[in-house]
Amino acid sequence: MDIFKLLGLIALFSFLALFTIELCTGRLHRSPRPLRDFLFMLFGMVSNLIVAGTAIGTFAGWLVVQLFPQQSGGLAWVPFWLAFPVIFLTEEAAHYWLHRFSHQNRTLWKIHRTHHSAQNLNVAVIYRYNFFWVFMLPQTWMGAFAVYFGQAQAYFTAVLITFLVNLATHSNFRWDLWLRERTPAPLQGLWWVIERVITLPDTHHAHHAYGRTAHPNGNYAITVFLFDVLFGTAKIPHARQENYGLPISPRLHWAEELLWPVVRKPLLPRPENASASSSQAA
Repeated sequence: MDIFKLLGLIALFSFLALFTIELCTGRLHRSPRPLRDFLFMLFGMVSNLIVAGTAIGTFAGWLVVQLFPQQSGGLAWVPFWLAFPVIFLTEEAAHYWLHRFSHQNRTLWKIHRTHHSAQNLNVAVIYRYNFFWVFMLPQTWMGAFAVYFGQAQAYFTAVLITFLVNLATHSNFRWDLWLRERTPAPLQGLWWVIERVITLPDTHHAHHAYGRTAHPNGNYAITVFLFDVLFGTAKIPHARQENYGLPISPRLHWAEELLWPVVRKPLLPRPENASASSSQAA
């Protein structure tokens, strides 16, 4: 078995294992709309991994050949230990700024918003995306260039690490708090360092939440949290979040979530119980 098949199997098995654990322990059903969430996940898997991924790979592959017709394998001489950190950190930096701009720009936000409308955080959310979001991801485009220039192993290793961290930070299990509570006092200082370098559930759950311990407009890094620390967008709550998603999540039309800007729909009416609660409060 070659290294690329092995990396792919590790990613597939890791996702299926965590998804099954969350399903069997009732974590997925904590969402008020588990069937909708499941269908959104399937849409993301098919549209983003197969349709959009194939389209981008084909076009990017054609583009790199046109731009550098005589340089196939031109960087194969670069050792893995050097190529890997360059590719990994470049992807991470590019993703940080794309993610940050998507929360600040109204147009980008409407494309990215689908990932944030889930009212329960779990591993299925890593595939919950608007169809057009994947076309903007730097990691997708960099793949064709890395493979063409002979750095496929470094690239796919970076992708695998990013994927595994994504699973760990989107998981419904707060394993980081569990470990922190059981770490001896003399070693607590290690957590101070770790949580400022690597994205943990504590910071990413806060990014997907709203309320007192939330930080939706910050904690943008996918893996290297140090970017948030350096650019002033970090918040480390050391707490569990109570409300996930968006206050308007129940009012978003499924077609707009998945296909905006091709499909545009107004917000659905407020639920009757929410209106009643608002009237009583007034």
